[in-house]
Amino acid sequence: MPLKICFYEDDGFRQFYPLTYMRPIYTLRAGMVTLYERAERFFDDVEFCFTAREQVSPLLAETFRDIPVNIIKKPEGDMLFLNGRLRDYGDLPELVRQATGSSAFKVGEETAAVLFKEKLLKHVPPVATQHEYLEKYGEELSQISFQETTATFYDYCWQIMADVEKEIVSDFAHLQDKLAGSGGVTVHDGAFVVNSDDVILGSAVEILPGAVLDATKGPIIVGDNTRIEAHAAIYGPCYIGPNCIVTAGKITASSIGHTCRVGGEVEESIFLCYVNKYHAGFIGHSYVGPWVNFGAMTTNSDLKNNYSTIKSSVGGELIDTGSIKVGSFIGDHTKFGIGTLLNTGINIGVSCNLFGGSLIADKEVPSFSWGVSGRYQRYEIEKAIDTARKSTARRNHTLSEREIELLRQLFDGLVEEKGIMKF
Repeated sequence: MPLKICFYEDDGFRQFYPLTYMRPIYTLRAGMVTLYERAERFFDDVEFCFTAREQVSPLLAETFRDIPVNIIKKPEGDMLFLNGRLRDYGDLPELVRQATGSSAFKVGEETAAVLFKEKLLKHVPPVATQHEYLEKYGEELSQISFQETTATFYDYCWQIMADVEKEIVSDFAHLQDKLAGSGGVTVHDGAFVVNSDDVILGSAVEILPGAVLDATKGPIIVGDNTRIEAHAAIYGPCYIGPNCIVTAGKITASSIGHTCRVGGEVEESIFLCYVNKYHAGFIGHSYVGPWVNFGAMTTNSDLKNNYSTIKSSVGGELIDTGSIKVGSFIGDHTKFGIGTLLNTGINIGVSCNLFGGSLIADKEVPSFSWGVSGRYQRYEIEKAIDTARKSTARRNHTLSEREIELLRQLFDGLVEEKGIMKF
């Protein structure tokens, strides 16, 4: 019988802006797969559902059509709620397996997971909301035991970015037997594959002459229908998703989502999907949302000249990351003109249009900013939506009404927090 796992967000989602303006944290990716899919490493035969903020749930349901959103179908068996910010599962899986009764698993004052045993669920309807589960949790609090777990949490975007190499290696080890494509791979004469046992190519992948795939330091996985062009060098551990084009340049220790075009230099970064960085320029130690476009020679700094730790601003609060290598965090649909330079630890919101060929020295650029650093105007929402429609159409994708509505809400400053789980 499948274990029903319901991923939820706590109020820590704000610490992952701008990436969580348009999605729950558990749909972000650290390695090859999303944070919620990592649960399959630790629990066999699982069935997922999601709870999410009311603001993002319509778009989430549209994106993940096979996973119930805010509708929890009670199984014949137990229900496990998992915090979407889980980083290292620690002893949590074993504690869940050993639990004889309903249990809440804590890390200090924070909750990592809550297990509802079937016996406790007898009065919960077959199709329930998260609130009905919480009401039962409150009513039957005396039946819930509390246990400490060694699990850990992600607290900020830069921690997810910092795990990219480790997570690609772990995903590769877990999924290796399932990754081989069905054929149609073309590796041209003049292409070089180093340590080929740790290189997996999906179906209809094409590696052109002069391309280099070097898996000496970690595995390389290339998704279906992706083309690696001449003078492109990929150094593992690295994941390149389906339907991508990689042109001349170097990609090192990065996770690139589906339908991206990538050139120039990318290092230890995560691109979600539909990112266009086709030209020369450097992006390092960064987390980039969908539909971001980097103009030619757009470059970020990820290291200070004095090698001190980098501070990043989240929600107006300046936070020391504790790392000397932190680049940029960039929200959905943001565009950069040619020659744009990005400061270390910069946080750039949704639907910005930044240009001018100068250094953006701000630590935080609000969503819907338009113009040159220090002289931003408010990007008119209809123009921002029109640009988003045009850019998505170029990839044969239609901007949905639910995404448009979410963009409008963000423009109006509506950050809906209903639906946050507080165990």
